[in-house]
Amino acid sequence: STSRFGRRRPYIVGSTVCSVLCLAVIGWTRELAGGRATLAVYLAVVAFYFLDFAVNCLQASLRALIVDVLPASRQDAGTAWASRMIGIGNVVGFLMGFLDLVRLLPFLGSTHMQVLTTIASAVLGATVAVTCYFTSETPLLQPSLSSSDDNLQAFRALFTSLHALPTVIKRIFRIQLFAWIGWFPFLFYGTTYVADLYVAAHSTDGGTDAELMERGTRAGSLAMFVQAVVSLGSSMVLPLFTYSAATGSLQPPPPPAGSISVFERGMRALLAVRARVAVSLPTMWAISLGIASSAMMLTLVTSTVAMASVLLAVCGISWAVAMWVPFSMIGETIRGGSNRTLGRQQMHAAPGGASDYVQVAMGDIPLEAIDSHSEDGSGQEPDLDARPPSEPTELSAGTILGVHNVFIVIPQFITAFASSLIFAVFEHLQGTAPDAAGGQHARQIALVISLGGLSAGVAVYLSWQLRRLA
Repeated sequence: STSRFGRRRPYIVGSTVCSVLCLAVIGWTRELAGGRATLAVYLAVVAFYFLDFAVNCLQASLRALIVDVLPASRQDAGTAWASRMIGIGNVVGFLMGFLDLVRLLPFLGSTHMQVLTTIASAVLGATVAVTCYFTSETPLLQPSLSSSDDNLQAFRALFTSLHALPTVIKRIFRIQLFAWIGWFPFLFYGTTYVADLYVAAHSTDGGTDAELMERGTRAGSLAMFVQAVVSLGSSMVLPLFTYSAATGSLQPPPPPAGSISVFERGMRALLAVRARVAVSLPTMWAISLGIASSAMMLTLVTSTVAMASVLLAVCGISWAVAMWVPFSMIGETIRGGSNRTLGRQQMHAAPGGASDYVQVAMGDIPLEAIDSHSEDGSGQEPDLDARPPSEPTELSAGTILGVHNVFIVIPQFITAFASSLIFAVFEHLQGTAPDAAGGQHARQIALVISLGGLSAGVAVYLSWQLRRLA
């Protein structure tokens, strides 16, 4: 955006407003529909689709803001903290699912969903307001396109210039495509999988089917809550044992100049161990995907609630890495390449001091200059001054992250179609509705999750190959 409020703020604020409106529709669907069940279903479905679009736009804008504000050497730390904030949100969200919010906060709504969406809207609005207020942005100086022909040309340029992306970013996109085919079945059906195993194990305990399913759902929610806690803990610890291309490998502390205390000796020993065991970002990503792939495929041979809960919890380690490493590598690639061209672009000192600089015209960077590992293999930087700012082979950081989001969203449709087809085939062969038999449905879900695990296995291979480039 060329708005005077900044490049990202208009999109951040707009998508936040859209998200809040969609949450309000979801919370008060029955009241808005006036008791008409069919209309309520349509309203809820439309609101969820718009919410998905708004959240994706918000996430892409916020991730682009991290790329804009932080230098290459701090991209890893910035995305790691973003992962931690996501982990805290997951833990709090699952925890509120166990609370009787209507009794605790009756003034926020008459149903659990109404109170939950009200709290989510308030927290989202408050955190976005803090981010927009305290983050300094430089407006994009490039003039915006106005005519419809220019807009069509921009879309054509987007697709035709994708071949100019750095090899590292291209491979990250491919890895994300296969990784998220594995993640979406886990996210969609994790709770239902545990719930169905619970129903199958306690079908003879007595009680109505509704009561049994409610207890099973609580067991599934508890498993996902534990997974969120594990993910939060992993996001706190794992970044301490990784290094990026921008920072280089961790080095052990130098020998002390004189005598040191026992505490200092112990800290130095810990730092030395940390330097020895630390791995690069691509290696951490490959290991985490291997853990997730193994856990997903093990669901095929799991028949107890306890073991299924353990598998979901183990996936929390990989989920923390998924929310951190790929975004960090993309940010470092963009900012790392842009830093090599700073001598040709206008600079100004940042508030942090004379040694901290931010780039004024960061909005659109020729991507051939971002990474020496370009597809043509020349490894030479082009003459930036010989190309006008609107050259079609230029993509902004926001556009790159937007395309990255596409490679995350596409697996959602692939997974939804594939899982619906699998469930329909089993229902036709067995003549039983999926929700009519807990253990039977659990095996079907396990098949879907394990197929996602196979796709995650492909992502493991691709991410392991990425180590040679990043």
